[in-house]
Amino acid sequence: MYSTYYAESASPSCEPDEECWNDCTNFVSQALLAGGMEMRYGVNYQHYLSWHFGPLVPSFPWGGAQNFYQHWSDRAGVAAYATDLQTGDAVNADFDGDGDMEHTAIITKNTGSTTAHKFLTQHTADRKETTTLSTWYSAGYNVYGYEMDKADN
Repeated sequence: MYSTYYAESASPSCEPDEECWNDCTNFVSQALLAGGMEMRYGVNYQHYLSWHFGPLVPSFPWGGAQNFYQHWSDRAGVAAYATDLQTGDAVNADFDGDGDMEHTAIITKNTGSTTAHKFLTQHTADRKETTTLSTWYSAGYNVYGYEMDKADN
């Protein structure tokens, strides 16, 4: 699985002289693409219906947490319950409750039905399965998850 393989290191998309920091959404987008999600080319690369890496520049939803939220909440819908989320599903976090997403991660391990059993893999602070959805809820984050198997592909 792409997301666990590159969880704690830079992916090949980062050039050797390029720093890939604050790349949480880019990382999750790469994992979703590797998992079979199809790229979308909307009106232009800034539009929320676009989700692609290239041909000239990545779309805003590919690399920006808020834009990713807009794209996937439209394409897959927000899960009614966090407990419905499974391995391979993407999640956004609104850290401060202002309605803007600040972070994106992907569930890479699911050991049960509660949010304490939904383990996240993420970049920016590169972590593999050390945080759960329960941790995010306990921190007061607003969490939005997408059941990728329900996405329009």
